[in-house]
Formats: sequence, structure tokens, C-alpha cells
Amino acid sequence: MPDGWVTVAVKERVEALMIQGLLAAAGLPVRLLGEPLGNIYGLNIGPLGLVQVQVPAGAAGQARDILAARFRGEAAHDR
Repeated sequence: MPDGWVTVAVKERVEALMIQGLLAAAGLPVRLLGEPLGNIYGLNIGPLGLVQVQVPAGAAGQARDILAARFRGEAAHDR
């Protein structure tokens, strides 16, 4: 990605916000990119409701590890 950020997840807005909090709690910088029309019209499902969760390229591996552990049911501190 030209600006040094990579997408580690694409989710509906509520789940993207939870992932943002999880990664931020681990000390990773996180940004969310979504379709602005989804917010304007209150569409939180389907293509207009999808949000990209991005981290700096250098943190992508750590972010993916955190997400994999979380969705396997492990807490990051249990590893």
C-alpha cells in the first residue's frame, strides 16, 4: 500500500470498532476506512456498511496474530 498502511480486516462497522479497540489496547496504531455514504444514510450492513481496519505495514503481522488469537478464543496475554 503506497501510504504504508495495510488492511488486516474488513468488517461491519460495529465489529470494526471492536477490533480497533482490541488492537489499540495492544499499543498498535489503527485507522478505520469506510464508505462515507454508509454513515450518511445509516447503512451499517452490506457493502456500504463495510469498514477496513488498517494498521501500519510493520505492525500487520502482530495485528493478524492478535486477531487470530482473539477469534480462536485466546486472550493475547495467554500466549
